[in-house]
Amino acid sequence: MWNELYPEVPARETGSDGLRSAEELAEIVVWKRLHCYNEGLPCGAAALRERLHEEGVRPLPSVRWIGHVLTRYGLTHRRTGWYEGEELDGLPKSAQVPPEKRCRVDKRRKTF
Repeated sequence: MWNELYPEVPARETGSDGLRSAEELAEIVVWKRLHCYNEGLPCGAAALRERLHEEGVRPLPSVRWIGHVLTRYGLTHRRTGWYEGEELDGLPKSAQVPPEKRCRVDKRRKTF
């Protein structure tokens, strides 16, 4: 499963029903997207959903929800996250998220 690909990400306990929280699903989506990007694989919302389905992630998020997560973390349009002091002017409309609503990926500590 995804934690075999990313041993540096701590394993999370799932609920008694095996379902993950929205925060945990967002973390999985971000790591899966970064992995696919680094491997040169398709890393859009639909491709990520298919990969999550193949790995048995439950609940399986929708393509639209995955797209929202990617936008919040600045992982659209061949980007690898938000950059310090970045302005919205040069970004496509679909990627323009106000700074107060942005989520950052801490690449040093591997946490969100």
